[in-house]
Amino acid sequence: MRIQLKIQRRPALIRRSLLTAILVVVPLPASLAVAATTHYVAPHGSDTNPGTEEAPFKTVQEGINHAGAGDTVYIKAGTYDLSEFSRTIDRPLSLIGEDKKSTVLTNGSTLSFSQSLTVRNITFRNYGRTVLKPLAEEGERLDGVFIEHCIFENLSSAINTGKDPKGVITNVRISDCEFRNMEGAGVAAIAFVYGLMSNVQITDNTFQNLKSTRKGCSAIVVGSNATRATTKDTVISGNEMDTIAGPTTEVDGAGPEVHGILAYGTNLKIVKNTVKNLNAARDHEAIYMKAINSTIAENVVHNCGSGGGGADISSKGGELSDGNVITGNRITGDQPGRGMLINGGTVIKDNYIKKTNGFNGIDVYAYGKPVTISGNYIETKTGSAIRLDGGKDAVISDNAAICYEGTTIKVRNSTGTQSGQNTERKGYQ
Repeated sequence: MRIQLKIQRRPALIRRSLLTAILVVVPLPASLAVAATTHYVAPHGSDTNPGTEEAPFKTVQEGINHAGAGDTVYIKAGTYDLSEFSRTIDRPLSLIGEDKKSTVLTNGSTLSFSQSLTVRNITFRNYGRTVLKPLAEEGERLDGVFIEHCIFENLSSAINTGKDPKGVITNVRISDCEFRNMEGAGVAAIAFVYGLMSNVQITDNTFQNLKSTRKGCSAIVVGSNATRATTKDTVISGNEMDTIAGPTTEVDGAGPEVHGILAYGTNLKIVKNTVKNLNAARDHEAIYMKAINSTIAENVVHNCGSGGGGADISSKGGELSDGNVITGNRITGDQPGRGMLINGGTVIKDNYIKKTNGFNGIDVYAYGKPVTISGNYIETKTGSAIRLDGGKDAVISDNAAICYEGTTIKVRNSTGTQSGQNTERKGYQ
């Protein structure tokens, strides 16, 4: 009987184990039962409709009103006036257009969002204010900003955090967008300035005809002096910029700052971008970086010029700049100003600089940090092809240094400089 009893209990134990397993497994599909919903909007729709593909809403606002967390608002081709558009989104959403050229949102106000937002295939046109504003208050986390295949035109600011965020903003992707014909007192196409920012990728976008009439004008800004220590892991790559302009003197106390790319932080990668035709003036810089352990590589800069404290490519930050690499960049054009202005510990190699009206091709203030300047071709008009100040055990080798009316290589306030195998030429040929 004992043997029979044991045999009978084993199936019961198995049944109980299976039942337990089922109870554990069954709730998982149940948690997925509430699937994300797509709400449709079309010009021929009605806001009394249910928002299905067959019976869409008429306004984008109604689509957003009905959308829950994780839902998608799908906007059919057409032009939508957003004068009554919501100013905030407090849940994760996707706004998807049918076609980026024919799905047009116009006349809108700033849309602030504090949760993940995806925007794709939409033209934003004729806005009087910033279009999209990521916002993370102190202690909050905004994880996921995805802006893809969009057009921003006839406005002054497209995507801009402003000065409000103090929380975490991370996992940002802005790619394959067009920013064009932007004009205003101050212009910023993309500006992630404040907040604790990380993992920002801005890639393969085009910027054309950006003009500021009073304050600064920038295509891309990531970080600031105030957030430099907390901004990290930024990639700015494959972007094309043509014709960026701003004031050439101070206007109402605002400096003439103009930049293609302006970035701060740690582990920045600014690679394979093209910046052309910045109007020449003090602090008009194609690429400007204040960073450590960062890279500026394989960028093309043409017909840009910066007088005063700037250069076509600037890596500043004084003695706080260290561990940077600037390599494989090409700088050309007839505009005046420096080719490169570099602070701190940096490797500067294999760059091509030809500025026929330029002043100082590569200008380095080392602040006692290690500097290597090698394999570069520099051709400039005045000043020095290569100028080093404050170097310690610097290496200057294998460069072609040509200066029409100045010196080829100038070293001052430096100790232990190793220089050799450089080709130097003065005068015109």
